[in-house]
Amino acid sequence: MRMIKSKIAYLQDNLRHAFKREDGTVTVESAIILPLLAGFYCAMFVWFDAYRQKTLIMKASYAVSDVFSRQNSVDNAFIDNMRDMLDYMIPSNARPRMRVSFIDYSDANPATTPFKLIWSYGPDGMTPLTQEDLDRDSSWLPMMSNRDGVVVVETAVLYQPIFRVGIRDKVHRNTFVTRPRFHLNLRNSSFPGAQSSYPDIDDYGDGDPTASAPSVTN
Repeated sequence: MRMIKSKIAYLQDNLRHAFKREDGTVTVESAIILPLLAGFYCAMFVWFDAYRQKTLIMKASYAVSDVFSRQNSVDNAFIDNMRDMLDYMIPSNARPRMRVSFIDYSDANPATTPFKLIWSYGPDGMTPLTQEDLDRDSSWLPMMSNRDGVVVVETAVLYQPIFRVGIRDKVHRNTFVTRPRFHLNLRNSSFPGAQSSYPDIDDYGDGDPTASAPSVTN
């Protein structure tokens, strides 16, 4: 009996001593904390990259829209090249999608909607905008003056995060509606039969869209 008690006391002393030892706590804490820090770092990287990509896509789409607003006439090949430029400006594994349309507003248009689709084109077989689409819903278009026109540039870019940390694959869509800067009508020579509701008008009245606006004298 005395031998058994001594062995139990020996085991208790060894266990008490083992619980008080601290030389292995660094290893245990590292095994717990390092995976958490790695996951937190990956999450921060993905969320930051997602917002950076979204902002970059918006800026690139706006730049393309601004280019179209400065043109007097384009064709489908020009739109294809602008889509390639958009692809160059956006670092993404997925090729961006783009659709360009010209819409005018006139009180003489049908009662269903005052907006009239003049032409629409999407590179790589993207479905063009149709008049039926406008008749169904034109609430996304801004208020316009009578006999005015706008260029609509729509872009869609797929974002795929590197790590799965709360963000799934997402398509960033942007729609920019811009009034032409120099002429009220943006022609597309690939659609020779597309006619606007009003004649082509030069805002400056000098026939040169690159010229500066005439000075105003008192």
